[in-house]
Amino acid sequence: MNRALVTVVLVAAAIIDVAAQDKKTSDISTVASAGAVADGKYTNSFFRLTVAAPNGTLELNPLVNKEGGRARLVQVLAKQIAFDNTYTFAVLADTLAKYPQLQSATQYVRSVRHQLEREGLPTVREEFPITISGVDFTGAILEEHVPEGRKYYRGMYAAFRDGFVLSFDVEAASPEKINELVVRVVSIARSAN
Repeated sequence: MNRALVTVVLVAAAIIDVAAQDKKTSDISTVASAGAVADGKYTNSFFRLTVAAPNGTLELNPLVNKEGGRARLVQVLAKQIAFDNTYTFAVLADTLAKYPQLQSATQYVRSVRHQLEREGLPTVREEFPITISGVDFTGAILEEHVPEGRKYYRGMYAAFRDGFVLSFDVEAASPEKINELVVRVVSIARSAN
């Protein structure tokens, strides 16, 4: 009887272990290495994401923090054009498991917004829902100033995807240009599941 019970417990433990391994989230290095730049586009096969960078220079994986579980996967900088058409666009990923208290993308964006407010950036638009390529994101927009006194704006957009917080950090000359840019340049393919 005890032998049968031990066997059942061991088999159950093995099944649980295999199931846990199947659900194990990829690490940030896997996510970063899934990205590539070609023909003015950034693609990431892990997130099934494409960012078309009109008139931009792309820098792949400028920052990967394995210990922190976060990465700036790509940084896009508009090529020298008129101020009203300049922009920056970054794709970031944060390991969701590093934030066990996090309940929603709205909470994540609010936290980032509050941090930027502490750095002196006033909020123009608090958290709002926005659909980007068929995926529900939460956005917020803040105001920044350049030394010449010109204003420009910074938008943060986030969604939970595949065990990560996928986010976009976008800067442009107006809040409308930020929203238009993020909707226009991002494409996310639907999951095969």
